[in-house]
Amino acid sequence: MKPGGIARLVVLALLAWLGLAGCRALPPAPPPAVLSAEEVLARLHNRQQALESLQARGRITFLSPEHNYSGTILIKARRPESLRVDILDLLGRTLLGFATDGSRVQVLSPHEGKVFLGPATPRNLAVFIPPAVPLSQVVPLLAGALPLSPGPPARFDYDTATGRYLLEWRQGGRLQERLWVAGQGLYPVQEEYFLDQSQPRFTLKLADFGEAGPDLPGQIILQTETPKMELRLAYKELRLNPPLSPADLTLTPPPGVAVVQLP
Repeated sequence: MKPGGIARLVVLALLAWLGLAGCRALPPAPPPAVLSAEEVLARLHNRQQALESLQARGRITFLSPEHNYSGTILIKARRPESLRVDILDLLGRTLLGFATDGSRVQVLSPHEGKVFLGPATPRNLAVFIPPAVPLSQVVPLLAGALPLSPGPPARFDYDTATGRYLLEWRQGGRLQERLWVAGQGLYPVQEEYFLDQSQPRFTLKLADFGEAGPDLPGQIILQTETPKMELRLAYKELRLNPPLSPADLTLTPPPGVAVVQLP
């Protein structure tokens, strides 16, 4: 074979080898280093302490034995217990308005031409907040600012199969809170909160972190068994600590609506 032919064969062989090498699958990402309970809690607590208020926009689905609804949602909230929710139709008109400051509640139903006013009891708050969820915990839950229990966990494990940490808090020997945290990113992905019973008072699932805001969940599902309710939120945007005035957190009913007092 002529020298030029040999050179061409060498070049072709080299190109074929490079092509095969380029088609090889990339090696999997190395598993995250297993951290201590103190390190995981420090990351979670840093996120909690950063939360003072929030503003969100997205989709809501609310399912309960008494009423179901879905639509576009606007949420404005500030710690500890101030919350305003507007459910909008396709034209941006209010289908349902809800607001509370922790002591009073407002519910605006434009199609009925009524605004309902009353104390912030679990029954009156149930338009948006399942009765099994304390109002003081709602703002942290909406932002995925967990855990809810103070102090170090009674149990701390890392599951190599799922890549998740499991933390449990107990009070008086009873299980109070169970929290799963993803090893990648240290995001809380599932929560169970108990109150003097073996069945969770509520369950929270969180997903799509970073899609609606940095280090924030894009999907939230809140479920309760007694009563049986489910709240699904799909955020398009979630912002922490926006400047909110008192007017941002209250409803202004349009002229002519009837005022109905709630017990």
